[in-house]
Amino acid sequence: MRIRILLFIFLNFIFPDGLLAQNLTVTGTVTSSSDGLSMPFVTVAVKGTTTAVTTDLDGKFSIQHHSADDTLLFSFVGYKTQSIRVGTQKDIQVKLEPSLKELDEVVVTALGVNRQKRELGYSTEKIKGEEIKQSNSPNILNAITGKAAGVQITNPDGVDGGTTRITIRGNNNISGNNQPLIVVDGVPMDNDPGLTDIGRGKDWGSAINNINMDDVEDINILKGGAASALYGSRGANGVVLITMKKGRPQKGIGVAYNMSYKVTQPYRYRDVQNVYGGGAPSASASGRPRR
Repeated sequence: MRIRILLFIFLNFIFPDGLLAQNLTVTGTVTSSSDGLSMPFVTVAVKGTTTAVTTDLDGKFSIQHHSADDTLLFSFVGYKTQSIRVGTQKDIQVKLEPSLKELDEVVVTALGVNRQKRELGYSTEKIKGEEIKQSNSPNILNAITGKAAGVQITNPDGVDGGTTRITIRGNNNISGNNQPLIVVDGVPMDNDPGLTDIGRGKDWGSAINNINMDDVEDINILKGGAASALYGSRGANGVVLITMKKGRPQKGIGVAYNMSYKVTQPYRYRDVQNVYGGGAPSASASGRPRR
């Protein structure tokens, strides 16, 4: 018995961490610093080892480590990697900060899913809201003219404020609609002209003209069938995804004000006469017109 005690003391003196700290466990929760919501599937690893776990749907984790000197690494795509020394902590609350540098190449794909641009196997174009606002165009479709390859923007009737036609990679059929599906924050929007009195040349524009360019965060253009497959037949001609700005925490009031107006003056007036009115021959008693 004494031999066992002496052996235990000797081994504990030689390997203090190996015998007493093999089954140390630390738990905790990972949340986002931007909105305070829990973050699932965050990788939690013990630095210098192969031990790693991921957080559950509630952002909670439980991991075993070897000693108080161990460091835990918390990593997630789009967020800064954070390292925390365990020490005597049994419960760790972690707040990950978004990494704006990594989010620059994130694009919105079908059904509003965020994907890394390098992961996509099809062609997309992203146009930032600042570029759209600086174009000073009458509507957001005219604002993307010449900014995306294979996208044609035309104003068929040439009327200011009228409907703008957009096609991606040309016309796909002869009799049907060749315009892409336009989705604003997940809501499909028609780009059909608001025609009244057809045949008399009145075009009041489409609903796209009512979107304020200052409120647009970015526009993602999905080209081809592979990019717009999740939208079915409605996305056969491509999809234009418009993401509007949303409130976010920032310093100051965060109020921006601007105004624009346009004055149109005719360059040349048409000559008309307002003196003589239209006449008609008067009939005589014989029924013949007078001369």
